[in-house]
Amino acid sequence: MSRFESLCNEYRENKRLIEELTAMNDSLKSDIIALMGENDTMSSGASKATNKLVCSVRFDTAAFKKVHPDLYGEYSRETSYKRFTVV
Repeated sequence: MSRFESLCNEYRENKRLIEELTAMNDSLKSDIIALMGENDTMSSGASKATNKLVCSVRFDTAAFKKVHPDLYGEYSRETSYKRFTVV
């Protein structure tokens, strides 16, 4: 097996493990939130958890494009980036 193939195999395995750990953490998060009930902060011993509402303002590009397609086109720009995948 070549070094490239070996590294790709290791990468795929690590990615699978990360997905598995993420699922486990999502389950733990749900359990913690259930224990917190309506409280936005809870602590016990050295552990503390918060579950607070965070508000933000985002620019609605779809609505802006509908109402002002000329301005949208004038201020839009193409971007590019590299996407790394291992299959």
